[in-house]
Amino acid sequence: MSSTLLARFAQNVFWLGRYIERVDNLARILDINKTYARETQGAPDWRQVLDLYADTARFLRANNGVGEQEVLNFYILDRDNPSSLVASVQMARENARSIRHLISTEMWTHLNTFNARVSRLGQRDIRPNNVSGLCKEIKEGCQTFEGIAEGTFFRGSAWHFYNLGKYVERADQTTRMLFIACGLLGGAEGDAVNTVRWNALLRSVAAYHAFRWVHPRGYNHSDIVNFLLYDECFPRSVKLCTVRIASHLEDLVVRRGQPRFVAVGNACRRLDFTLETGLGSRVTARALKRFVDDLQRALIRVSDTVAAAYFGVG
Repeated sequence: MSSTLLARFAQNVFWLGRYIERVDNLARILDINKTYARETQGAPDWRQVLDLYADTARFLRANNGVGEQEVLNFYILDRDNPSSLVASVQMARENARSIRHLISTEMWTHLNTFNARVSRLGQRDIRPNNVSGLCKEIKEGCQTFEGIAEGTFFRGSAWHFYNLGKYVERADQTTRMLFIACGLLGGAEGDAVNTVRWNALLRSVAAYHAFRWVHPRGYNHSDIVNFLLYDECFPRSVKLCTVRIASHLEDLVVRRGQPRFVAVGNACRRLDFTLETGLGSRVTARALKRFVDDLQRALIRVSDTVAAAYFGVG
């Protein structure tokens, strides 16, 4: 295979990585939101999920209220919602079809089977007692694909673009979850209900056990925020994602012969600078919201400059 990659193929493989990561994260968030409500004997806060993805206004245009079944239908089955699980898996499959000659047979076979399973989902599958099992199945489908990619995907330019998409999406998802932390920072340290909510937040990014490994004897809320932002041993921290984004971009230039673009480098440095500037000595809800807003803008800039430079988009 040539050291360079046609723009349309680079874009397809970039978005394949993003969609697989997006499906995995959404399935986890839906599962934790449902499980948290069951464990605390409360009602799931489905508006929180809508706000997380900035979908509230669009959702309410088609629905009279924020009911559980309506939100689950919107995020799992609704093909008119481009962020739904069914639509996202379908888009992952369509992007993979366009680069069938670049990915492994095993990746293509698994994604075809996974898409066929998800496309058959119906109302019965989103009944309250079935949601957790369904989300687990979808997460495992994404994780199996990721494992197959790790073991069979040739380490050429396509591999690097796939990982660029994955880590841009992963960093975006972690920053979105930090918006939820803004609403929790006002709670008292040690309050039982607030502690359960922070634990649910950690589980929403698959961070609970990793965090407890680092903080086995107790913690404060700032510890959680800083862990999700900066711990380079945690695979979903924003810092690790930014390091991997920069690494794959450098490998594209040095090892794969792709051109170096000044705008992409500047966008990555801006993202790194924003992250390293930090929150200051005191983590407050207002400061965290402002900081996460800045991080998301910097991530969007990285994604946009990569698209303009390598895909001819923008």
